[in-house]
Amino acid sequence: MTIEDVRYKHDDYSIRSDDPYAHTKYKVVMSWLPQGRDLRILNAGCGSGEMNILLAQHKNWQIDGIDLDPEAIQLSERLKKQYNAQNLSISLAGIETHPGRGYDVIIANDVLEHIEDDVAAIHHLAQMLKPDGVLCISVPALQWLFGYHDVSLGHYRRYNKALLADHLSADFNVKKSRYFGATLIPIAILYSRILKTSYPVAQGSQNPITGADLRTLLGFEQTIALPTGTSLLAMATLK
Repeated sequence: MTIEDVRYKHDDYSIRSDDPYAHTKYKVVMSWLPQGRDLRILNAGCGSGEMNILLAQHKNWQIDGIDLDPEAIQLSERLKKQYNAQNLSISLAGIETHPGRGYDVIIANDVLEHIEDDVAAIHHLAQMLKPDGVLCISVPALQWLFGYHDVSLGHYRRYNKALLADHLSADFNVKKSRYFGATLIPIAILYSRILKTSYPVAQGSQNPITGADLRTLLGFEQTIALPTGTSLLAMATLK
């Protein structure tokens, strides 16, 4: 069993709204979603709610955001009010306890790594989808990057393409997968593996996490998939 550092997790929430890494990753996921029709979408493990708002901007989509962390729910509710997202519903629930069924799309960003039996969690997600539904997920990539950041957030593992496809295989066929965040591998090695400390997230153009150069590089990665990265993204359909 892993034990997360709640303060570390909530500090991570606090910078998410200005995090170009998370927002660019979310845009990649958004580009994989079905377009041109009404959708019912579950954002499982919605965290501080930024992805909720991106989804809710499509006024013909109905969004359900769930999370097990009351702090995350409060932050998500705050964003919902700020953006007047009337097509967004937020509730305190987990994958196994949420009663919703019949979703067109389920999104789970940075969720599976927190769950010891991720295959069982994937099966629960499958049960909540329509037969032609789509699952889009992101997870931290490359086990050799496992370090302070993972321990502090209560991660059980990081993934590669083969491992993720294997864990999905009982219920899903993987249609797309790609790595993202190759630019941040040196930073992950230095801070999480070597220094064993939190990432530098103070605002400012000289900051390696938030600087303009990083935004440019991540913009490149949004359209060009590199052969490695700090995150792994996948889109899958039910078998």
